[in-house]
Amino acid sequence: MTAPLQIADPLGVPGAPQETLQAVLAYFGEADLTGGRLILVTDRQGDREGARYAALVMLGREATVTVPAFGPHYGAAGERALGDLTRWAGERSLPVRETVLNPSDFVRVLAEPGAGEVARLIAASSPSDPGIYAVRPGHRRVGDDWETEG
Repeated sequence: MTAPLQIADPLGVPGAPQETLQAVLAYFGEADLTGGRLILVTDRQGDREGARYAALVMLGREATVTVPAFGPHYGAAGERALGDLTRWAGERSLPVRETVLNPSDFVRVLAEPGAGEVARLIAASSPSDPGIYAVRPGHRRVGDDWETEG
């Protein structure tokens, strides 16, 4: 029999990218994340420019969820925090996956994630390229392209 998922209280401050990123970094500190994965949960498919993201870090049977605070919906700070989060994952060899959650359920599920809902998010996730979330220093994203700030 498989042990049930253990779900930590959501980390971060809704709509506050840097505070939420710092909460993730502080929570995991120097923990060994071997075998873990980062699942980005978004409310948009095919519309990255307005997307909101939250993060789900899986480590064994333990799930740690953030509140929605990452991505372009939250401006330049949201884009930077999303890029920093995916770089952090890469530095710890966490594969990055993405899943889409219905916009009407996005905030509700992430505020009080249940084991069944988290299991469905995990099952619905697909591998993703962390590079698509990164903000390049001195550049800003315009659609799916980059241009020099200035």
